[in-house]
Amino acid sequence: MKLEDRECVDGTRVVIGHRVYYRDGKKTVSDLYAAEYRDMDGRQATESLDTTNKGTARKLAIEIQNRLDRGAARPVESQMKVEELTDRYFESVKAKGVAPKTEWKYRTDLDKLKKFCGEAGIILARTFTGDDLYRFRKWLADKEYAPKTIDAVLVLTKQTFKWAWRQEHLRDYRLASVTLPKAKAKPQPCFTSEQVDLLIVKGVGEEKAAFALMGYAGLRIGEVEQLRWEDLREQDGGLTMIHVRRGGSTGSTKDKGERFVPVHPKIAPHLEPRKKAGPVFTAIAERTLLARLKDLCATCEFDEPDQYKLHSFRHHFASLCANHHVAYRKALAWLGHSSSDMLDLYYHLHDEDSQEAMRALAGLPAAVAPQPQQDSPAEGNLRATGESRIEKTPQDPELQELVACISEGTERGGFEPPVRLLAHWFSKPARSAAPAPLQGDGTSPAACYGFTQYQPAVRCQFGQRGRRSGGRT
Repeated sequence: MKLEDRECVDGTRVVIGHRVYYRDGKKTVSDLYAAEYRDMDGRQATESLDTTNKGTARKLAIEIQNRLDRGAARPVESQMKVEELTDRYFESVKAKGVAPKTEWKYRTDLDKLKKFCGEAGIILARTFTGDDLYRFRKWLADKEYAPKTIDAVLVLTKQTFKWAWRQEHLRDYRLASVTLPKAKAKPQPCFTSEQVDLLIVKGVGEEKAAFALMGYAGLRIGEVEQLRWEDLREQDGGLTMIHVRRGGSTGSTKDKGERFVPVHPKIAPHLEPRKKAGPVFTAIAERTLLARLKDLCATCEFDEPDQYKLHSFRHHFASLCANHHVAYRKALAWLGHSSSDMLDLYYHLHDEDSQEAMRALAGLPAAVAPQPQQDSPAEGNLRATGESRIEKTPQDPELQELVACISEGTERGGFEPPVRLLAHWFSKPARSAAPAPLQGDGTSPAACYGFTQYQPAVRCQFGQRGRRSGGRT
């Protein structure tokens, strides 16, 4: 076989390039890459890589070399049918012990693939190409599936064929070079803080606490249903932390991990009286609470009351974190996510917040009188209590004293704010610097640190000025 644009991939004995054909005396160069190598018997072998991307072709060449190093023979053409492939993959997923909801989703999405292949006349799995994947996408769009549903089905399809290739049920993975644009998420409804507060007031019995936990702690409905009294941490007679460790059908959270969420001041009053053990909620169920929520939204005359879901409380909590400048890492920890993409999906900027941000950008005064900076339910902040409290100033009294001390000096009067830069007390003072007082007078850096005597520069034990034979330290 003749190849053009030949390249021997680094670390392998595999050559990649474009295959050359001659038809009716006319030269034709394929757009797809092919690989040329010596098999385990020393005979020359060729293999189509089914990709136009050079980087992907190099990766496939490395995999061919790894297969040769393992002594594995090139798999023969598979006669596995699409229906058999999807069934085998589903059984492998089921064997991992996934949640019932996840199992149902895999089953329904794989059924869509089987139905398309049946209508398109695709019987053998090895004949399914990238063009077929694009046709499958159009088929799903014609069925009027949502963009996110189409995206999930196509990703699962690629995942299925890649699994078959890795398990050596298929000789090639023909979908390696297929790229699909990521579907945009459909806008989701989000409560405002005023709406959440009103729903808590209108709720009856355990509904109040459930709404508060979802709206001001970001708990999922399953996590609320399975919350126990022993998951609530107390300090000095008050609730401080929620230990979220249950909520899924398998007895753990959705992300299989545990997290701690500080108790917002609007949650604690609805968890009284407290018990020492047992479930917190005995009359809360997802279906009945969802129906009750929609009724309350209609009663409160919210716009489009049927659009709201129980998950809308979680969207509110994520937006509240963003609007109160809670750090991404902390918000992700509270919500139980590892990716900031999910936080971006949940974030909603309401009109009032957007207008206030623009007024601040223009240097205009706030349209609404600022709330007092204290931990009160009306403030809507998310700072925890006790040892997890988020302060505007450092918690360490010595650091507070230090900050106050260094802010009293003047660096350059009339040009910059009065801030005195502290030199490291181990370093040698600059030649032009004025000598520091020997005794702390309450204004020098030494006094701020609690030192009563000026600390001279420390000489290195290997020589003067930090030098030793052979160069600097």
